[in-house]
Amino acid sequence: MINDILKKHELILFNKKHIYYGNCNNNRLFISFAGKVDFYVNSTWFYNNNKVKGHFLFFKNDPDFNTYKDKSYKSIIQYYIVKYNIKNIITYGLSMGGIASIYYGILFKAKLMISIDPHPINFDVKQLYDLIDKTNFKFEKIYLNYTFYDAKTKNNIPNHTNIIIQKLMLKNVLLTIQPYISKIHLDFITSKEYLYDIINKFIMINVSNYHKKINTLT
Repeated sequence: MINDILKKHELILFNKKHIYYGNCNNNRLFISFAGKVDFYVNSTWFYNNNKVKGHFLFFKNDPDFNTYKDKSYKSIIQYYIVKYNIKNIITYGLSMGGIASIYYGILFKAKLMISIDPHPINFDVKQLYDLIDKTNFKFEKIYLNYTFYDAKTKNNIPNHTNIIIQKLMLKNVLLTIQPYISKIHLDFITSKEYLYDIINKFIMINVSNYHKKINTLT
């Protein structure tokens, strides 16, 4: 299947190879950021099925492996947003792609950001910290999984992940954290069906506040 996808759907924009395809002409765009590998991650999982409907964009970052800091990626995303009148963005990534998922998810006001064991490579993660600090969130949904074991921290969370979580805990977001204690980076990766469930269940959630005055006992 992957050879068919590459032959029909691998494109070049702004000097960057990527995969784009769609299975429904709606206003949803799913963006996948691969980790430190030379292939597109999970590009077959949404092809010719209707488990998740929308437009699909897949990136890989070889041979640079710099956590997608090249501005070309932003330009490519903007291109597809305009071309298909995208209003609803979902970002997904593993390892350095997990950092990119949060970073670009915030930049483009994604409704859902999925970050699997985020780990920066050749990237100043302070850029992400600063972006979180200055962003006015409106109940965006963030699913963050970490499996990296760092013996230097008391709670076994790598320092950069801990900082990201602490900063997000001071924001108006729906933050879901799934720890998986292991000494092996990316020891827990969502299965295909689990990823479908995360996407479909989270996009159905409408975070809203109860505005009616509550009577309290005095």
